[in-house]
Amino acid sequence: MTIWEYVKEPHPWFDTTNYTPLQIGLFTTGALLWILAYVVVIRYAIKYKTVLIPAVAVVCNYGNEVGGAIFWVPDMGKALVLAYWGWFVLDTFIVYNLLKYGYKQFTTPFFKDNLKWLVLAGLCGSIPLSSLFMVQYDLPMGVIDAYIVNIVMSVAFLSLLFVPNFPEHSRLLAWSKFLGTGIISVMFSTKYPENNFLWFIYFVVAAFDIAFIVLMYRKRKQLNTA
Repeated sequence: MTIWEYVKEPHPWFDTTNYTPLQIGLFTTGALLWILAYVVVIRYAIKYKTVLIPAVAVVCNYGNEVGGAIFWVPDMGKALVLAYWGWFVLDTFIVYNLLKYGYKQFTTPFFKDNLKWLVLAGLCGSIPLSSLFMVQYDLPMGVIDAYIVNIVMSVAFLSLLFVPNFPEHSRLLAWSKFLGTGIISVMFSTKYPENNFLWFIYFVVAAFDIAFIVLMYRKRKQLNTA
């Protein structure tokens, strides 16, 4: 259902016909943690003029946000529709800052000099790809597309740890992403307990998120003792 179709009909704030109160509570908690993660990224962008989410992840994630907010509206109630729009609006600001400061993530001149055009070209691909995938193949809430993007993001985060002179990473961002995704994984494991594809993705994302946290703390320790 698109957002235009959604607003034509009345909907409850929390739809307990599709999800249990526990599932709604878990997803809402995870969604709030992800909003916190986005706020941290925006704060760093304003204060330090840098973007803490890898460029490729921002591009892929924005396609997912557009799809979830406009073309494949969640079926958990109005509160979660607003949460998806909150992600979309915050991520729009992150994309804007990526266009301004994303070059700091790279050392190769080609990427540093052409990042704006590469990001715009990537968005021209990610938005229709995610939106069409959701409409034609995804489960409600866009869970499969979201977790595919999450794998890209979790793997790409590791690369930023090895960029010379890149600003210190945020512990709050690392933990809010890990816990937010983990709680949402628990929720969807109760909704789709027999979906082995999703189970595998849950563990892959968690493994890379844990690896990032461990390496981040190790890097901070090395910098403090240097």
